[in-house]
Amino acid sequence: MLAALVAYVSNTPAQSADLSSILASTAVQPPAEIGFREERNNPMFKEPMVLAGRLEYLDAGVLRKVVEAPFEEDILVEGDRVVVTRDGKTRKLSLNRSRALKTILGAIEAVLAGDQARLEASFQCEVSGSADTWSLQMTPLVKAVAKRLSSIEVTGNAQAVTSIRISLPNDEWHQMQIGDEPSP
Repeated sequence: MLAALVAYVSNTPAQSADLSSILASTAVQPPAEIGFREERNNPMFKEPMVLAGRLEYLDAGVLRKVVEAPFEEDILVEGDRVVVTRDGKTRKLSLNRSRALKTILGAIEAVLAGDQARLEASFQCEVSGSADTWSLQMTPLVKAVAKRLSSIEVTGNAQAVTSIRISLPNDEWHQMQIGDEPSP
């Protein structure tokens, strides 16, 4: 009897992933913090730049990225403004000046918050994989944003988002591995 049950479970295909179940199972309640390792590829560089640090989801609409290596930088996103602190200097930027950046940051927060309506308001969303190993491909709906952002791909498992890849025109991309101890 036990052998038949094991054989049945082993031969049963994994449940396919859908956007609502992914967002429900991976939503994060603020405040939350997790480590990251990011590679940034720009065709003008010989090799990708590698950054490491931590991400913080402080409250609804409030995100922070703290880069700890190879330099120190603090990026706080709160509502429609971004505050960047590096080398003791602080710059304040309005997200209203860059619709693409506002859309990217909005998508990341929407994934964290589990907000499907907000994602689908800005992106064509395609899910592939199973509930245990899934991928969410997001393509901007607005042409002006699509000129600056090719796509965002978010991958994860049944419990959490594990990576975010932002693809920009001209072969530029940012790949962020997320976890308490991202692989080097």
